[in-house]
Amino acid sequence: MSGQVARWRTGRRSRPIQGLMVGLAGAAVLAACGSASTSSASSTTKVSPTLTIGVDNGSPTLQDDFNPFSGNQRIGTTYMYEPLAWVNPLQGTTVPLLAASEHFTNPTTLVVTLRSGMKWSNGAPITPADVVFTFDMLKQYPALDGAGIWDHVSSVTSSGSTITFTFTAPDVPFAQSILETPIVPKSVWSSVSNPVTFTNTNPVVSGPFVLKSFNPNEYVLAKNPDFWDASSVEVKTINFPALTGNQTSQLTLAQGGYDWATLFIPDVQKVWVAKDPATNKYWFPSGGEITLFLNLAKAPFSSVAFRQGISAALDRSTIATKAEDGYVPVASQTGLLLPNLKQWLDPAIPNSGYVSYDPTAALADFAKAGYHLSGGKLTGPSGAVSMSIIVPNGFSDWIEAAQVISQELAKVGISVTLQTPEYAAYASDLSTGSFTGAIGAFGGTGNPYNDLHGLLAASLAAPLGQTAASNYERWVNPTTETYLHALAAAVTTSAQRNAVYGLEQQMVNDVPVVVLYQGAIWSEFSTKNFVGWPSAQDPYAPPQPYGQAPLVIMTHLRLR
Repeated sequence: MSGQVARWRTGRRSRPIQGLMVGLAGAAVLAACGSASTSSASSTTKVSPTLTIGVDNGSPTLQDDFNPFSGNQRIGTTYMYEPLAWVNPLQGTTVPLLAASEHFTNPTTLVVTLRSGMKWSNGAPITPADVVFTFDMLKQYPALDGAGIWDHVSSVTSSGSTITFTFTAPDVPFAQSILETPIVPKSVWSSVSNPVTFTNTNPVVSGPFVLKSFNPNEYVLAKNPDFWDASSVEVKTINFPALTGNQTSQLTLAQGGYDWATLFIPDVQKVWVAKDPATNKYWFPSGGEITLFLNLAKAPFSSVAFRQGISAALDRSTIATKAEDGYVPVASQTGLLLPNLKQWLDPAIPNSGYVSYDPTAALADFAKAGYHLSGGKLTGPSGAVSMSIIVPNGFSDWIEAAQVISQELAKVGISVTLQTPEYAAYASDLSTGSFTGAIGAFGGTGNPYNDLHGLLAASLAAPLGQTAASNYERWVNPTTETYLHALAAAVTTSAQRNAVYGLEQQMVNDVPVVVLYQGAIWSEFSTKNFVGWPSAQDPYAPPQPYGQAPLVIMTHLRLR
């Protein structure tokens, strides 16, 4: 879970970065568009134009690294390496990729059956031995094991076409991390002297694309004819120009230089859609939840009633509108990303966990905690209440949210100071508990266990001054642990749902964090050359050109 949180936090940073950059100057981009024009001029044969994607940050030029386990890997790496399966975070559904099927024989044994007849891009067969080798390599080189697979698994073995993962303890939800691990060919990687530093500049892959060319300003992928589902891929070539600046990337997008981009644009209708309403589209679905973390190891935030008061004092609708320009909805205090995870929502929770803005109720809650207004200041046993909120410098939307929160808490007598340290200092303060309030994010995995475990598990908290993996607010509660353990061991839907319901009740009643609004996945795309993009009507994948979602999107795009 901590990995998920970290990944999402990185995604949020894309707002200031968000405008990520268009690396290559217009020349290369326009050249890519030129190929599209050529195809449309054909009257007899449909020729696939190049798909140009504005997503990979050059800073200022690209480094040649296609190691799927490297933190420095190029974005296009995930278009080439398939995992066993992928979980759609919008719906929580599992999409089999290299795996034909998977199931638990008991809460500690996961059995995966590989598809038959698959080949690597060098023509060699893909076998269970490749899968076992990949996981054994992660064990031998823990620096590659970002998901912490071997903290949960005791062995990986194969027999025939099946691979068996044995867990050290019941942990059914962790299967997602195993299934989404990229698999590499044993024949290639077994001869790599150090896979941690290996940059894999000539990748042998299993996915829909292979590396065609690379230079520091752009790289090109070509369709992999040996891909097991090659007949579903109509995109023949993908161009990744290096991004170099926010304003430049917006201009390039507006001029039709990208077929697909992931940019925050304040007025997307005017800047993008209006340029060609027939083909310029966007979809900004929710990809996580933006949250006010309160330090529960410090008074008065250790008081449930006080936290309930803060929650009631915040107008989430205003905060979301001002911070995200009206693109995103408010979030449910249950911790569930709704409506994506509505099948897990406890029907007994009033108003689906959405908290109404009610300053009067807030003052009543503060009174229960022993705090009262005096001279316009909320005052308790230690005097007037004041707090700070930390937000990473440059995270303009989060800073805007914190400013609105400060104004609203001032109305109930709480003085708030906004602090904007650089990201590294923010992350350090968050993990060591050196804060009273902080804006952060969690969730978006498509799995309520993964979303809530990282947020609430006692094992991920730490005493003040020590580093917490992800439970930054320091929530430690035996009832929560009971629900989390029950959910980890549950193999039936009813048992899983009962445990999730219990966690939701705690989120709503005890307010371990104050959930604010949903964070968006920014995605602009053109239907000029390709159709079949994910949409609100067909959310088969989040519309992001990064991560593993493109593996599925590339099998859905069709020539226009």
